[in-house]
Amino acid sequence: MRKILILIQVVWFTMQVSYAQITNTKIIDNGSKGDYKSIAVTEKSLPDFVVYRPQNIKEAVKKEGMLPVIVWANGGCMNSSIHHERLLSEVASHGYIIVAIGELQMAVEERVHAHTTDTELLKGINWISEQAKTKGNDYYNNVDLSKIAVGGQSCGGAQVMRIADDKRIKTYMMFNSGMGDMTMAGASKESLKALHGKIIYLEGGESDVAYKNALLDYDRIDHVPIVFANHLTAGHGGTFADENGGSFASMTLDWLDWQFKAKDNSHIFLQNDLTAYPGWTVKSKNFSK
Repeated sequence: MRKILILIQVVWFTMQVSYAQITNTKIIDNGSKGDYKSIAVTEKSLPDFVVYRPQNIKEAVKKEGMLPVIVWANGGCMNSSIHHERLLSEVASHGYIIVAIGELQMAVEERVHAHTTDTELLKGINWISEQAKTKGNDYYNNVDLSKIAVGGQSCGGAQVMRIADDKRIKTYMMFNSGMGDMTMAGASKESLKALHGKIIYLEGGESDVAYKNALLDYDRIDHVPIVFANHLTAGHGGTFADENGGSFASMTLDWLDWQFKAKDNSHIFLQNDLTAYPGWTVKSKNFSK
């Protein structure tokens, strides 16, 4: 009996150490569809962000190796990722760590949303970079800092462009977003020149208010590989509201797995094999043959 009690105490202590930094949690879509059930958490040292992650990071790392990172900015440059949580949870369940701007919300109506600073994404990148190197948290030695993506929807895409020159970034994802000739969140068409990694635009067709700006960006970017993926009927809201993030989440995963997990998805992005993506079109340029 004494041995059993000691074992229980050890297990309890281990759990407390693992989750000592977490102050709030939320499960979206029952943990989503990936191999590693995901969870959204508030970390004590980063209360104004949400971390979407596998519930059992060690299990994911054991099978996948150290996990890539996505740092996320929201539509409206808002301080909440609740409108994007289904996509973010789905991506996390496939073995990714996502650090998203904005305090965790249980429901949309629980608080009024506000704008965030133009460079808020840097706070997320800096935090996960520090956690990955610091003992005593779930991310220590479990995060691959050579594989950092930044993504954002609408105004959040402008926040991505605002920090495009950060050399820690390896790939960019623009959702229903494009700079065109406007200035937003401290970014403009001049920000395109700072891109130094592959970039994908995911747009919602001609009814998407960002569509024309994204096309202008595509035409102007001539120094890094670029993909323009277009859902013909999704509109400016994409498929974020669909269960598990819909086809925008699937396209996101195919892109990230190609960039970070050595999965050859070039047939989708370079050869227009859209068998799995009815209603989409894809074009690309600046890739080496």
